Amino acid sequence: MTITPTPEQEQILVKAMEAGLIERAEDALNVGLETLQKRLPAAPAEETAEEWIARFHAWIHSHARQTVVLSDEAMSRESIYGDRGL
Repeated sequence: MTITPTPEQEQILVKAMEAGLIERAEDALNVGLETLQKRLPAAPAEETAEEWIARFHAWIHSHARQTVVLSDEAMSRESIYGDRGL
């Protein structure tokens, strides 16, 4: 594959070489690819069904078990809004 830089890109490459950031213009491609690789999300690790189930159960058990359950009266529209919203 051949990549032809624009005049603006050529100026940046020259400045980068002068600053010692890269030795050759071709090195800029490696720098760019390394940057893109860092920005890509990590590939999820393959896990077995058993591992997924164990992780799911651990997540389930990590939640509080003392949840207060409100009565139907407390959850009624009238209880929440009263005379407003009619």
